Amino acid sequence: MRRPWGVALFALLCLAGCASASHPDSTDPIRPELTDLLAQLERNPIGPGEELRITKLVESHEMSGLLVQVRGSLPAHFHKRTQEIVHLIRGEGIFQLGTERIPIKAGAVVRIPPGQVHTFTNQGQAPAVFFVVTTPRWDEQDRFMTTP
Repeated sequence: MRRPWGVALFALLCLAGCASASHPDSTDPIRPELTDLLAQLERNPIGPGEELRITKLVESHEMSGLLVQVRGSLPAHFHKRTQEIVHLIRGEGIFQLGTERIPIKAGAVVRIPPGQVHTFTNQGQAPAVFFVVTTPRWDEQDRFMTTP
């Protein structure tokens, strides 16, 4: 069964995969904000000593599109206001939502509602790479660390 948000995410990913880099300060409400995920990944690789790297790709007042790279594990956390749609584009690992542990691999899409404790543990040799859409827009102040 297809989910409506899955179709929207697929369309957004298709656009992002074939477009050129955007101008993040663009104020034209008609012009779409487009970026190339793979080019952004090449320009913003996770550093040798980094466990996590978050790169903002597209943003409006209502949402953010983020490139998230994970070398080891994300600390368990939740967001009070933010909903996330998480698409694993490279890698494999264990996604934990509350007490449920879910093995995932490239191609998986997960919706995380506000208040849901979650974490991810990379099980591959290379960093895992996610494209994440948040609503409302990404706010580091709405990330609360906890134990899984």
